[in-house]
Amino acid sequence: MRLRTLLAFLAAVAAVVAPAGDPARAGAFEEAQARGRLLIGVRADYPPFAFIDGEGRNAGLEIDIARYLALRLMGSENRLRLVPLAGYRRVDGLLERRVDLAIASLAVTEDRRSQVLFTEPYYGSGVGLLLRKDAPIKTWADMRRRRVCAIEAAGYEEQLATLGVELARFPALPGALRALRDGGCEGLAYDDSALAARLIDPEWGNEFHLPLPSIGVVPWAIGLRREDDALRNLVNPVLLEMEASGFIVGLEAKWRLRPSQFARERMVQARRQLGLR
Repeated sequence: MRLRTLLAFLAAVAAVVAPAGDPARAGAFEEAQARGRLLIGVRADYPPFAFIDGEGRNAGLEIDIARYLALRLMGSENRLRLVPLAGYRRVDGLLERRVDLAIASLAVTEDRRSQVLFTEPYYGSGVGLLLRKDAPIKTWADMRRRRVCAIEAAGYEEQLATLGVELARFPALPGALRALRDGGCEGLAYDDSALAARLIDPEWGNEFHLPLPSIGVVPWAIGLRREDDALRNLVNPVLLEMEASGFIVGLEAKWRLRPSQFARERMVQARRQLGLR
């Protein structure tokens, strides 16, 4: 089956109108149809994934995914309302029913699985290593016995220790960044998505880069209300469409993100699942 024909079919499936039911038991999609808007919780402080641009508009990789989803589910991007959620309030937005779903860099963890329902993953993040562009480092093995800045009590300390690096621990990111800038360490190990965002700033991007593959990658998924299997069954085919068509891989290039192995592998898997080459 040709890709264009298949994507048209998936779009039709995703746009199916859910049957009417008891308003007291209505799922999020039924509620969205009734109000005429899909409420998607997003971040506004996490470039290049979700932020407010120079014209005061929501922008970023996750915002593009939200608009694509609204187009497929609601028939128009204009039937979307983006609801800003602080990082520590992302799950609360779902539990308090302030949003229908959340596309907000939600890493899939066991703790969160006990509170929300997750779709299939659309992205992933892990531990990246921020290095000066002139550093003679080609692999993680090259960092053995070299000094690496890290944050105290980070969940990836054990992984770094197994690589034989010498850890310099800091209570918070600003101190670690200063140490890296001042030569107190040869690299900074931290969440790769946050480091990628920092590299957008020429002050960092001109001198530093993320040349190594990330380790300990954890998937990100769209968060839904625990009971909302019906909405998940609508969203997952749209995510499959995005991946198979190369939409998410393309967003990495659009937002100047380093091409991730996670996104490329998801694209290959989606195409294989759909019988595409």
